[in-house]
Order: sequence, then C-alpha cells, then structure tokens
Amino acid sequence: MAGKEEMRMAARRIGVFGLGRFGYGLAVRLAEMGADVLAVDSDATAVEQIDQRVSRAICLDVTNEFAMQKADVDSLDLAVVCIGRNIQSSLLATAVLRRLGAKQIWVRAIDQNQAEILEAMGVAKIVSLEKEMALQVAQSIMMPGTHMIAPITVHHSLAEVKAKPEFVGKTLGQLNLRKAYGVNVVAIKSREVVRDPNGPERIETRINDLPDADDVIREGDMLVVIGADDNILELQTEH
Repeated sequence: MAGKEEMRMAARRIGVFGLGRFGYGLAVRLAEMGADVLAVDSDATAVEQIDQRVSRAICLDVTNEFAMQKADVDSLDLAVVCIGRNIQSSLLATAVLRRLGAKQIWVRAIDQNQAEILEAMGVAKIVSLEKEMALQVAQSIMMPGTHMIAPITVHHSLAEVKAKPEFVGKTLGQLNLRKAYGVNVVAIKSREVVRDPNGPERIETRINDLPDADDVIREGDMLVVIGADDNILELQTEH
C-alpha cells in the first residue's frame, strides 16, 4: 500500500510560482516528499539556488503569458502561486495560469480583498498564511504542550501529544484512549538511540503509523491523535 502511495505522489506534477521564503520552502518540501516540482521565478538568483533541489527550475516572468508558455502549465496537476506582497502580480499570474489551462490552482492571499477576488476567479484553494499562523498561535496559547498538526474542523484537530508518565509501560489496548479521552491514536513517534559500528551514537525518530492494541508506550513517546480539541487538551493536561 505504501509503495502505491509513493508512486502516486512521485507522479504528481506541481508548479510553484514565486520563490520567496514561502515558495522556496514549499517547492523544496514537495520535492523531498516525491513530487515532480517545477519552480518558477523572475529572479535568476532564486532559480539558481533551487535548481538542484527540484525537478526543473526556470527563470521567467510569471505575469507574462507569452513567456509562461514555456512552462507547459497545462501538464501540471497543480499550480501554486506563492507571490508575496505584490497583489497585482499574484492576480496576474493566476489569470495567466487559468488562460494557459492549469488544471488546479492554489494561491497565497495576503488580505481579505485579494481572497475575495481569487474566490471570484474560481481558484481551487486560497492559502492565508497570516490566518493559519494566528490559529496556530492561539492553539499554542490555549493548548500548551500540544503540537497541532492540522485542523480537521473548527473544533477538531490532528495533533501530537507527549505520552503521560502513567501511560509508560502500558499497551494501547490497556489505555483505551478512545474510551478514556475520546481520541483515536493514529501513530506513535519514538526516539531511539542507534549505534553505528563505524561512528558515534545518534538518535533517530521512528514512526509507527499503524499502531496496534498490543503496542507498548515508552517514555518520551509522542502520540499522534485525532479528536475534539477539548479532548486533546484533556489528554495533555497534568492532573
């Protein structure tokens, strides 16, 4: 099953347009995850810096429809516009991608006005970094000690919680966290010391993404859980 998922991700062709901090980081991470990434920017230095880290990097003006024909955007599964503060350029780039036949477009929006325009243009997903960061900061304040991986709905999340001391040495079946806290454990992250015969010891993070009822919780384990935010908060609260 995992092999099929990796092959599917490797087959996805994703274009990242705009290589500022957000666009650069996104393009590199997508490539690390197996996507076939096209990175585009008008800044030759930015293109040169990312060239060896993605499948293809080209330097051109993303607002110029004639120049953008070289990018073959109609062959992309997804196009992501990551242009920052220049709202006009972001909107122009989005319009160009639509005219050139991009199948699906995601766009970073700076403010509500831009988001409304993008929504009217039929953009598949509008990404508001400021809004998402505000949600993360609020969750960090209200749920300290919990790393929120992703919101599922307004009041439900996928989160990473440190296993309580009283969990150590017990199995998931014995703990029955679904009944006790109303959350489902979807993975367990453990830190293990690896001894290399030819080098120093190092610590590696191991992920059990198919946890079983017989799996034993160890000291320092992180539980990846899904559930209501109040239940997740209860799970990481010390009594």
